[in-house]
Amino acid sequence: MSKQPTTHRRAFIIGSTAIAGGVAFGLYTLSRPHKNPLEAQLDEGELTFNPWVKINANGVILIAPHTDLGQGARSLQAALIAEEMDLELHQFTVETGPPAGAYWNTAVANNIAPFMARDRSLASNTTRRVVSSAVHLLGVQITGGSTTAADVYNKLRVAGAVARETLKLAAAAQAEIPVSELRTAKGAVILPDNRVIPYTRLAEVAANISPVTNVDLRPPSEWRLVGKDMLRLDIKEKSTGTSIYGIDISMPDMVHATVCTNPRIGGTMNSYDASEAKDMPGVKAILKISNGVAVIANNTWNAISAAKSIQFDWGPAPYPPEIETHWNMLSDSFREENLDGEWRNEGHIDETLTKNTPTRTLEYRAPYLAHAPLEPLNATIKMTSDRIEIWASHQVPRMVQNIISRITGISTENI
Repeated sequence: MSKQPTTHRRAFIIGSTAIAGGVAFGLYTLSRPHKNPLEAQLDEGELTFNPWVKINANGVILIAPHTDLGQGARSLQAALIAEEMDLELHQFTVETGPPAGAYWNTAVANNIAPFMARDRSLASNTTRRVVSSAVHLLGVQITGGSTTAADVYNKLRVAGAVARETLKLAAAAQAEIPVSELRTAKGAVILPDNRVIPYTRLAEVAANISPVTNVDLRPPSEWRLVGKDMLRLDIKEKSTGTSIYGIDISMPDMVHATVCTNPRIGGTMNSYDASEAKDMPGVKAILKISNGVAVIANNTWNAISAAKSIQFDWGPAPYPPEIETHWNMLSDSFREENLDGEWRNEGHIDETLTKNTPTRTLEYRAPYLAHAPLEPLNATIKMTSDRIEIWASHQVPRMVQNIISRITGISTENI
């Protein structure tokens, strides 16, 4: 069995800490790890093992901080932890976790650094290390750039393996049996006589012992979930129409808003006339916002109806109005003076292609494409004098905290 190194030159696993009768482990890089954000949000009788695992009387909760917008990121993250912890798919639930620096993206630096992924020169590797250090110190929690798998593939498996082996050590102490005689399966430690000790009964003991840091990761030949046919965790709800989306949130006395902005992206709003809209049923306010207006009403129908009645004078678009002109601008840009970067230039094309080489000229066109979420973009915000709660599907949740903090003056800790 290949062994996954766990104490690199710039990485280590923190020691165990008693937390509400539980135990905390975590895998962090650099010498100053981020705090486990779950510690401050534990319910009574709930335990945390690391930023990705909680346990309560009802079972195990796995944290999937990368946003799932239909690409399966939530199922991937949970499967990596469950694989190493020997959990079956029905033995845990999944939560997104709070916005926190502990969930910083270890792989995003490769996208930010101005080098091709295949470039492993001293300059490129040095730049990646500098960028990665900055991403860590800033706690950049982001889903994007196809970095989710690269970010979590190792750290979630190691975190799961550390939890598994430490729970085995706790079972060995409790049952007074050598740990080498124990195994795990289906969310429990199995004793030599086949007695079963569920993980939920071992957390308190595990809190008082040092974590097992020299762990072996399961080789692919032993994988049960990763790389196997596995239904995404949300497939049943999405297929049966029972999935709860952000737009389904409802609260007492909640008002609804819709916005109108220039349909010509980047264009300005010269003026608007909302004299008819402000007197329509249910309308509570019409507010000018950046490049448009927001209509606030007692329900979505009244908000949208009022918004449709507003007369706008939109400014022109900062781009040509006809698509044919777009194509002309694009084709005209293929000139040497417009070349802003050449990522790759390999082979000997000019030497290989001679005047006698048959050539064929082809032109391919592809339209501009936008993301198409399964629901209208939306957010729900509950605000009091000193606290704000936000329900939104966002790729950079800590950015949302910072933006709302600037607008309201409330600290990010209370958002």
